[in-house]
Amino acid sequence: MNKITLTACTAILAAQAVFAQQQTTPVAVPPHRADEWAATDGLGRSITPGTYPAPRDGKYVGIFYFIWQGAHGYDRHVAGGPGGGIVVKTPADSVSPYDITQLLKANPDKPQYGPLHAFHHWGEPYFGYYLPDDEWVIRKHAQMLMDAGIDVIIFDVTNGPIYLPIVKKVAETYRKLRAEGEAAPSISFIVNSGPKSTVANLYKEIYSKELFKDLWFYWKGKPLLLCPPEAVTPEISAFFSIRQSWAWSKGQEWFGDGKDKWTWLDHTPQNYGWHESKDKPEQISVSVAEHPVSNIGRSFHDGKQPEKHSTGRGLYFNEQWKRALEVDPEFVFVTGWNEWVAMRFTAGSAGQDFLGRKAKEGESFFVDLYNAEFSRDAEPGNAVTADHYYYQLAGFIRQFKGARQPQQATRKDKIRVDGAFGDWAGIKTRYTDDKGDVQHRNHPGWGRIQSYTNTSGRNDIVAGAVAADAENVYFYVKTAEDMSARTEPDWMRLFIQVEGQSGPQWEGFRFIVDAAAQDAKSAILKQSGGGNVWTDKGKVQCRQQGSEMEIAVPKKMLGIKGEAYTLQVKWADNFPLNAGAIGWLDKGDAAPNARFRYRYVHR
Repeated sequence: MNKITLTACTAILAAQAVFAQQQTTPVAVPPHRADEWAATDGLGRSITPGTYPAPRDGKYVGIFYFIWQGAHGYDRHVAGGPGGGIVVKTPADSVSPYDITQLLKANPDKPQYGPLHAFHHWGEPYFGYYLPDDEWVIRKHAQMLMDAGIDVIIFDVTNGPIYLPIVKKVAETYRKLRAEGEAAPSISFIVNSGPKSTVANLYKEIYSKELFKDLWFYWKGKPLLLCPPEAVTPEISAFFSIRQSWAWSKGQEWFGDGKDKWTWLDHTPQNYGWHESKDKPEQISVSVAEHPVSNIGRSFHDGKQPEKHSTGRGLYFNEQWKRALEVDPEFVFVTGWNEWVAMRFTAGSAGQDFLGRKAKEGESFFVDLYNAEFSRDAEPGNAVTADHYYYQLAGFIRQFKGARQPQQATRKDKIRVDGAFGDWAGIKTRYTDDKGDVQHRNHPGWGRIQSYTNTSGRNDIVAGAVAADAENVYFYVKTAEDMSARTEPDWMRLFIQVEGQSGPQWEGFRFIVDAAAQDAKSAILKQSGGGNVWTDKGKVQCRQQGSEMEIAVPKKMLGIKGEAYTLQVKWADNFPLNAGAIGWLDKGDAAPNARFRYRYVHR
């Protein structure tokens, strides 16, 4: 075992005075009021501000985060990359990624898996078969997790290596985001194999050096560490808040009576861990699914795995979250976000439970993941899961942590659409969007994939506002720098939905204001005819100057009657309509992010 040095002990003792006064986790305040945003996922399920409890103190959500994809090879399994980082690809890495979903599609009876112990993807992530040191992906993940309400990502170091170069890349990116004013999540770790050496390594390389200390997640006054008890020395105990974490609670010796035990996965109904009293739940786990070897997939519900899967609906996730809401602990640990890969094994002479049957000797099986049904990622994918689980996650977090009431406008605000913009200064119903989220991507992908590129980021939308008087609704938008030419493709569209209106819609929106390629004083209001069919409703006032633009739309053109109405509003630039709403994740810029929408309530 690695020894804790005398210098490290001195540092621990010095830090204890700070920890004694630091009794709560310093969580950054979300700058964009994302808990006030609305959304409707691809299945028609809605996140509706105003329907959740008020924000509740002392409620936290962490999510299992994986950083070892590519650290153990591509076409074949290798021990590890330099310093625990990404393996340098060789010319021999010319076949992978091995996508099980695609292999099953090509040959359902005899899929052509890769070599024994090689990592296989259960499907394709929406952002491609990426590597975990891709800063563009790290930023996208951080943005999505912030918007959903995640407080801390829990790095998977359960197999021994701590993947320090990748941890540093994630942490450095998060620190950049925080410096830009964003509420990037905090970080923690979960340990299992070789716990003594792994914990000593974490302490030596990160905590004793106070490396990215501003990102550490504090629990009960000290940094949280999930690890087995055999790794806990007096020095480690003094420095960290220690909780043991593994899968399953019922009949499991490690879990005992639940004191200081946190599951990361548990059968429904999940048990909770406690610290101060059995009557005060501290933590519970919520999982998207379990394992293919246990035959508990995303469709598992009411105590059984159905033969006909409903993979995209999140039935197991829903049951697990409902149990968590009933228990109402301090902390919910979600499994997971971005695992994506699992090793290929073959069954021995005794066979192997797999997908509800017994795999024969020599037959391939995968322990943790297999296909869309038997996987645990809430991150969007190019599969039947799409981005459904992301909004399901965000909605349940709002139920658990609470959410603010949406802003309401009660007065009439007359705006002159003249390109001066000064009369917007007193408008209260204002909205913000992430600055800097139009950076371009150019990074190697997994195995044979040489690189992923994305240069669609163009106008960086940073702020907006909505106002109204008796005749018109006014819309304002601002970008970080001067807007590009109006003649460019898919330029600065405004999406509008009047809540309660029926009729044809495109991805939940009935109207678009298209400002591109019009004269300098107008834009065109278009109404959906269903699908990607649009009918011109007529010209509306529009002025754009530098980084700002304002638009006036007559209420009668939107079908608004009376003074009480609610709008859902979204801006997007360089976003092709034929990409569908999921394309707001990565094409151009959208405000707010992804499928989310600002909500304007006028009473």
